[in-house]
Amino acid sequence: MWTTPLTMLLCASFGVVEAQIAYTGHLSELRIKELSQLAMRMEHSINAKKYACDSYYDHVCSRNRPLFSVMGHMPPSSDLIQLLTKLQNDPEQFEAKQKLIDFFISCNTLKSLQDCYRETFEYFKPLFGYIITKDLVEGSSHELRDFRELIQRFVDRSKSVFGTDSHPLRNRLQTYKEKFATPSIYFYAGDLNREYAGLRIYRESYEHNLRNIEQHRKRNSTFELGVQRTMLDWSLYLYQSRFKPMSYFYPTFTVHLYMTMFNISERQRDSTHFREEVECLKLPQYVNVLSEARMLAVIYLKSFRHTWQEYSDWIQSSTKHRAIYDQENEILRHYQLSNKRIFFTLFAQNFCEFGKELAEHVFYLGLKENTDFFNTYSCGYQTEITRNCV
Repeated sequence: MWTTPLTMLLCASFGVVEAQIAYTGHLSELRIKELSQLAMRMEHSINAKKYACDSYYDHVCSRNRPLFSVMGHMPPSSDLIQLLTKLQNDPEQFEAKQKLIDFFISCNTLKSLQDCYRETFEYFKPLFGYIITKDLVEGSSHELRDFRELIQRFVDRSKSVFGTDSHPLRNRLQTYKEKFATPSIYFYAGDLNREYAGLRIYRESYEHNLRNIEQHRKRNSTFELGVQRTMLDWSLYLYQSRFKPMSYFYPTFTVHLYMTMFNISERQRDSTHFREEVECLKLPQYVNVLSEARMLAVIYLKSFRHTWQEYSDWIQSSTKHRAIYDQENEILRHYQLSNKRIFFTLFAQNFCEFGKELAEHVFYLGLKENTDFFNTYSCGYQTEITRNCV
């Protein structure tokens, strides 16, 4: 049973207002609102005092406020409150859901509400997958369809990039894309009850609960690996990414797929040819002496290049896509932003944690060869092109 204090807390924290969704041009009001919010967050994240052409790392990372990482981010507290409210109002009552609530209550005896929202999400992600896929993902079928089309475009394009021979990752992506047509089947209440059957949660003992959860995740969780893990990751990512422009999806999802593919293919290449390519890149000495750093430089250069090309091709693939792109840019222009700036920023912020030297000389090589990057930031000059090297 849900406790009265928790019910009052959640209901007071979040109210749901449903209305007919209106459109302006090709964009719904929700997408327009999200685009404006993303732009405002971008303004807060980047350091406009740092000239992008002098040091892109300083421009996008020096405030230490990266917006997203590859494959998503922790939802804001308002979203966590919304999801817990939907879970509460969901008519299906089952044991796993009660354990989540008991953990939340135990946490709140020692920690703040904000901390407990975050920890409950982290430790009970499959329960969030349950409510997301039941009430949100499949309730917004166009977003699910667009996401699956994004995967299919990568699968199709990868055949020209990596060859048409059977590839385990490509085969798995194709299979997972089909399974993700109905992600809710991986989060049935009965399956979640079995997932958490051996987990003991006590309302009065938060620290004891933490130990039990860690042991459960190491020994018993079916959502740590395999298809269940992918269905969970994709569901959470899609929820966190709702109403975002395509300039968000490519540098936070598609690039991850290219990184994984190139991480396999580049390590299987002829070492002599690879060494010649790296020498042509003229990497700094401290990077060049480390074999893994040289490998990563090539992997991320190629990943960026192909992700950017795929995004550019998406824009030109239909008049509707171009119209969406132009309409989004018109909105972003009021914030001194554009879809291209969003793409470049989100890609670069994937690597803030590695520090300036590695970011500039390993992970950002693709940016430094990209003509659109230099034109977007009005650099007026361009470093030596590496396109002929790799």
